[in-house]
Amino acid sequence: MRLLAAAFALCGALIAQSASSATITTSVNGTDNIYFTNWGSTNNGINADVTGRGNDVTAVSDLSGAINFATLGPVMSIATGSVVDAGPTATDADGGVGLFNGLTVYSLIGVWSSTSGSITSIGDSFFVGKSATLIVPTAVSAYLFLGENDGIFSDNSGAYSVAIDYASPVPLPAALPLILAALGGLGIAARRRKIG
Repeated sequence: MRLLAAAFALCGALIAQSASSATITTSVNGTDNIYFTNWGSTNNGINADVTGRGNDVTAVSDLSGAINFATLGPVMSIATGSVVDAGPTATDADGGVGLFNGLTVYSLIGVWSSTSGSITSIGDSFFVGKSATLIVPTAVSAYLFLGENDGIFSDNSGAYSVAIDYASPVPLPAALPLILAALGGLGIAARRRKIG
């Protein structure tokens, strides 16, 4: 019985090591507009293809390229810094007072996309602000795009520094199936001893 308990503890430790956390830092400029290509929003009736529309955004990436968060768990983001976005006024990632596109104006917002090259949205855009735990959608691919919630970007400057913590999968040891088979065998043997 002690052997069985030890084997289960070892198996649990191996499974617990199947993911490790990682942090990347990305910059979101005050001119980054997730509605740049107008993937489904009209910026309160103003088409996104107008002067002062800002810059197109790219998916959150690390050194190996755009991160597919679909294989990861919830994502925690912490944004610092401020953006000049209301004339001469600067705001932090929580934004100002009021709504724009249904979200806090002048705030850091995001959208999940099924593609990494451009936004093919999975659901609506959402508020991120200074600190958020983002639930990754259930999909084959889920890329995160971040931007400033504004309608006119020509007077914007500055950037947010966004730290993103996420789980990074680590392959389980090749011997894990053998360990699981051995555990099953030990369980059957223990049960037979108890019955017999």
